[in-house]
Amino acid sequence: MTKQKKAINPKPNKYAIVAIAIFCVAVFFGGFFLLKSLEPKSFEIEADLYGTSEAIDIDKDAYEKLIAEKKSFVIMVDKPDCFTTADMRQRMTEFPDNMQFKYYRIMWSQARESSLHEKVKFVPSVAIIHNGEIVDFLDADSDEDTPKYNEAQALQDWIKTYVIFK
Repeated sequence: MTKQKKAINPKPNKYAIVAIAIFCVAVFFGGFFLLKSLEPKSFEIEADLYGTSEAIDIDKDAYEKLIAEKKSFVIMVDKPDCFTTADMRQRMTEFPDNMQFKYYRIMWSQARESSLHEKVKFVPSVAIIHNGEIVDFLDADSDEDTPKYNEAQALQDWIKTYVIFK
């Protein structure tokens, strides 16, 4: 008996190569669009909040009303006897002329009794609210957010990631 020789290099299946190429292209573009959809989307805050840079003090009831009305705004959680909060207060007033806006300020004692406390656990903090939902906030316990607490430009850049300025 003699052994039959098998073909060592059979011709590649053209359909398989085309299918693999199409699959690779689809995975590449699918991943690209998925990553693009994860980027924050910029939005406008309420129209009456543009124009001047100032804090509007509110309590937990006013905050909950803004959330129920699905408003878009920036809010700072403040604690008067905290040095870091005083620094943050100063940074919130250092915005350039093309970024003037009013933001809400709520005292920590009020924030703890509101739905804001579900996410914001440390003071000071700034939260970005879009259509009544917190889209991002500064976490005083996070190393990633430290530059935003220490540098006015980092804080401004972070807010511009979300808020469209007119």
